[in-house]
Amino acid sequence: MISVDLVRLRILIVDDQTLVRTLISQALQSMGIRQEHIFQAADGTAAMRLLDIRMVDIMLCDVQMQPMNGMDLLKELRCGHTANVSNLPFVFLSGHADRSNVVLASQLHADGFVVKPPKPADVEKAIQTAMQRVRPEIDPFSYYHVATGTEYDKKVFGRLFESRAPVAQDEPEECCLSLDQIKPGSRLTRDLRSKAGHLLLPRGATISANQLTVLKDYSERYGVAQIFVLESPESTVNPVARN
Repeated sequence: MISVDLVRLRILIVDDQTLVRTLISQALQSMGIRQEHIFQAADGTAAMRLLDIRMVDIMLCDVQMQPMNGMDLLKELRCGHTANVSNLPFVFLSGHADRSNVVLASQLHADGFVVKPPKPADVEKAIQTAMQRVRPEIDPFSYYHVATGTEYDKKVFGRLFESRAPVAQDEPEECCLSLDQIKPGSRLTRDLRSKAGHLLLPRGATISANQLTVLKDYSERYGVAQIFVLESPESTVNPVARN
């Protein structure tokens, strides 16, 4: 295999220990990666914010963090909830590579583990392997039902698929809009299903820019042309009457 040109890589390190982030950053620079291409975040929440403003090529991430751990962060990424592509290369940094973590990481298409404290040679090997690996197919809707078992996952994802009460009569009207008219962050008023009938997103979920892009780019696979969402105050589209 041809080795990856590390000089061009943009990397995000996510770890709640400053020392670990510093050591990895120094190791990356010794490999030839530019300092200005190395970004850091202290937990999953901070990483989510950074991924909305920075495009990166690969992530090195700790597993055990609060309030959002590494598995939850990977699930958010795979579900298309950041501005980066959902199949971004992702390597775990962990002293907890037990069987349950390995199985869960595999379901979320992680690219491997580097045992902490990380050795520079192991980090470089993991980066090279991840960057040369065939990327999983982009399907952000397929990861919603992969449960990480955390309170964060139960709160953020679990409640989306709980039994939902009927729509209240005093809720805002809904609009049926084309994909080009939908704004990222719009809340669905009806379940979003593929042409085959598979549930992609449940009513009440919000749809991200990445998810909208995937629906457009893979229109033959999903067969979604219009989506029912809450009518925004500035909308000029006539609301669809409720059944």
